Amino acid sequence: MRRIMLPLLSLLGLALAQTSKTCTVRYTPPDYPELPAGRPQVYLTVSPTALSSPGAFTVRAWTSSPSTTAWVRVRWTGSQLALKDEGPGSSTYPALLSSNPVQGCPEVQVSTRSLSFRDNGFHHFTAEAFVYWKEWRVDWSCQYKDQSGNVQTTTVTTSGHMPGYPYYNCRQLRGYWVPLSGTISTSGRGAAYLTWERELSYDQVLQEFATRLVEDHKRATASMLAYAYAKEIPEPVRSALAQVARGYFYECGLLGICKRADPAGEIKILTDVPSILYGLLYTGRLCGGFITFCFSAQNSRGADIGPKVEIKTFLMVKGLRHDYLLMDRVIPRKYYDPSDPEYPAVPQDERNQVLQGCPTYKDTPEGRRCLALAETPTGLVPTLKTLLMIDPMFQRGRQYP
Repeated sequence: MRRIMLPLLSLLGLALAQTSKTCTVRYTPPDYPELPAGRPQVYLTVSPTALSSPGAFTVRAWTSSPSTTAWVRVRWTGSQLALKDEGPGSSTYPALLSSNPVQGCPEVQVSTRSLSFRDNGFHHFTAEAFVYWKEWRVDWSCQYKDQSGNVQTTTVTTSGHMPGYPYYNCRQLRGYWVPLSGTISTSGRGAAYLTWERELSYDQVLQEFATRLVEDHKRATASMLAYAYAKEIPEPVRSALAQVARGYFYECGLLGICKRADPAGEIKILTDVPSILYGLLYTGRLCGGFITFCFSAQNSRGADIGPKVEIKTFLMVKGLRHDYLLMDRVIPRKYYDPSDPEYPAVPQDERNQVLQGCPTYKDTPEGRRCLALAETPTGLVPTLKTLLMIDPMFQRGRQYP
C-alpha cells in the first residue's frame, strides 16, 4: 500500500504557510485507517465567560481529530458595545487580537488585549479548522426508465443505502472509503462588564457617566427608564438626567433639520429632600421648530417619601443595550480620620471592612463620598424597580408635580 501526504502548501498558499503554523496530514489507501469516519468537529472556548475585572479573554480552539487537522484559526469577529457595534478594521476601536486571525496546529490558544470598562459588552469569536475525514460510498447498478419509456442501466452512488425511485432492480457493485477535506467552523462569545470606579477617580466616573447617559439616550430615546432613591444627584449626572427628562434636538443642519431625542419613557425620583427635584421634573411635551411642533410626552416625576432614604444616591438607568447602577454613599469620618473624636472607638476590623468596600472616594466635610458604577446587560432595571418597590413607595409619598 502507498501513503499519500496532502499538499498543504498548495492548498493554503505559500504566504500563509510561511507565517502560520500548519500540520502535515497523511493517509493510507484504500481504507484510510488514519482518517475518522465522518466530519470532525471544531470547538471554541472563551474564558472567562464573564469578565468582571480588568484583564483579558483567553480563546482556545481545537478539533475532535487532532491528527487529521491541518490548521486551526481563531478570529475576533466583532463586539457589541453599549453604543454601537465594533469590528476588525475599525478606526475608532482597538482590535482585541493583535493578529487576526491567529493560526496554530493542531490547536490554538490566544489572549486578547487587556479590557477596560470601555469594552463592556459582548465580544464574538470564530474558530475555523481545515480537517480531513473519510466517508463510506457504495456503487450500485440500477435500471430506470427514460422519458421515452425505455429501460436504461446506470451506476448510482450512495452513502450505503439502496437507491430509491426512479431506480429499481439495483445490484451492489462495490463499497469503498472516500477521503474528504474541508473547513469547519463554530463561534462563541465572552461578556465583559467591568465596574467603572476601578479605573477612574470619583469625579471622572461622574463625568464619564454623564456623557454616556446622554449618548445612550440619543439611541434609546423613549425606551430609556430611570429610577432613583436619592438625597442628592451629583453634577454633572444631574444635568444629564434633566436633559434626558426633557428630550432635545441635536446635530441641526443649515436648513434647521435636526435629529430628535424623545424624552425618557419614565423617570421617578424618590427622596426625603424635595429641593433636589427642582429642574428634574417634566410632564409636558417636547416641542420645537421654526413652526412649533410638539412630539413625545415628558414623564419625569418625583415623590417625597419622608426620612427613609439612607443613601446619598442610588440611580438606576435602563439604556438601549446596557443598564447602569450608580451608588454614592457617605462613610462617617470616624472610620478614616484620626482627628475625629470617635475614631479610637471603632474596632480595626470594622474600619478595614468599611474602607475596603470604598476603593473610589472623595473626602468632603460631610465625610468620605464613596462611589460605585456598575454596567450590566439591559433587563436588570425593570427587575430592580419591582424588588425595590419603586411604584408602591412613589404612590405613598407626596408626589411632584
